[in-house]
Amino acid sequence: MTSPVLELDDLVVRYGSFTALRGVSAKFPGGALGLLGPNGAGKSSMLRSILGLVQPASGKVRLFGQDASKDTAALRRRVGYMPERDTWVGGMSAVRGLAHLAEICGFYPDDAMLRAHDVLHFVGLGEERYREVHTFSTGMRQRFKLAASLVHDPDLLFLDEPTNGLDPRGRTRMLNLIERVCHEHGIHLILASHLLPDVERLCDQVWVIDQGEMKKSERMETLTAAARGAKRVRVERSQVAAFRSAAESAGLMLAPGRGETEFVLTRGEEENVSSEEVFGIASQAQVRLLSVQAAARSLEDAFLEALTGPSPASGN
Repeated sequence: MTSPVLELDDLVVRYGSFTALRGVSAKFPGGALGLLGPNGAGKSSMLRSILGLVQPASGKVRLFGQDASKDTAALRRRVGYMPERDTWVGGMSAVRGLAHLAEICGFYPDDAMLRAHDVLHFVGLGEERYREVHTFSTGMRQRFKLAASLVHDPDLLFLDEPTNGLDPRGRTRMLNLIERVCHEHGIHLILASHLLPDVERLCDQVWVIDQGEMKKSERMETLTAAARGAKRVRVERSQVAAFRSAAESAGLMLAPGRGETEFVLTRGEEENVSSEEVFGIASQAQVRLLSVQAAARSLEDAFLEALTGPSPASGN
């Protein structure tokens, strides 16, 4: 049986009297994982503890089935990390700085230089490789950081806010590069981002962290799946109470939608709510419907629900 790429076992991280992670347990079997949570939720502390930059107060981190606190050099050779903040070696061109990083990772000097050229071409910086990184634009610096995380050919890539500060064109370019890294080169991905559309596009699994606790650990398709046969309905503001009363009298359950005038209608997991039935209820109650559609749930809906709902048991 193949070991998970990453496994957290009752992980606790403290900074003095402050507890950043509170006994987090979860497994990432592989693929692309989105790490979500509000500011201060514990995402960065989780990344730092996985990378060995912060020593956990208790609990275990396992990478590729191995205890991450043991033989750390061998495990780090299999991991790439793109931090949120800018990082580069000053006074060097992009290709020289990247080759330097490759040498640190164990490449011979000639091989390191060849690897640096290849990776810079991959991220679209081949024409700019002899410039110093501090002269790069924001988008170019972000792509250089991605190149630095890939220079040693890792098996697992950690990306912390990779589209931070990018304009729409730069963001699209970065997302396309990350997709190629995952799909063409088979590198596992853990993406920490506050941009939910980025996570929804790139990731097939999601962890939601809040106040140092794991609130949700699900596959994307499960997290965003609509309830069977559910309908998303929007009505006039003045008719909200009348429609709610009529729908409840008909045996339907109403959940809040996006805004005060929208509802999600369901009748149990196995029973559909038809559009004809919704229009019939509205007609009988003399309520004007503004829209009726299938209740596909966005990642934003699922994320907010995870933050406001009860904390589940450890996810797998």
